[in-house]
Amino acid sequence: MFSIFDGMDAKCLFLSQSKILAHTLPIMLVENDATVTCCEDYSEFMRCLDAIPGINFAFIDVDSFGGIAAQYDRIREMRGRFPDVATILVSSDFSTDEFGTHRLFLADVSLRLPVTYSCLELALLQAPVNNRVWVQRLNSALTHAPTRSVVQSLKRGQRDFRSHP
Repeated sequence: MFSIFDGMDAKCLFLSQSKILAHTLPIMLVENDATVTCCEDYSEFMRCLDAIPGINFAFIDVDSFGGIAAQYDRIREMRGRFPDVATILVSSDFSTDEFGTHRLFLADVSLRLPVTYSCLELALLQAPVNNRVWVQRLNSALTHAPTRSVVQSLKRGQRDFRSHP
């Protein structure tokens, strides 16, 4: 059982085609008062993210869908459409648990399978912190995006932007 994390506010969506993993990891969460909805494919997963209000954690079993490379575009789409949902990737191919921010374009936390209670608890604590960094980076990128006229000038090869807004 978790010693620090209070799962009362954890509303989780779990994507996996593994019957074993789709049973064990959600049970770990439910035993700690989190609510969990399980999905078996990306279309159902995206529909649930659209339809269920308040989802704050999305778990993705990357092993079920051919690894990170096979899912890269789908994960990026999900991160783009739902940037405020803390995303946790799980895989037996990961060499270690990753709680840093250098993979934010794909996830807030990555966990190596099998997942222990202590790592899951740390992931639930750290993922929202990392997710705030992700959202701030997205907002900053949108705020500092080049104007259309600058982009058009770049296409024409112009390098002096002093006259552009």
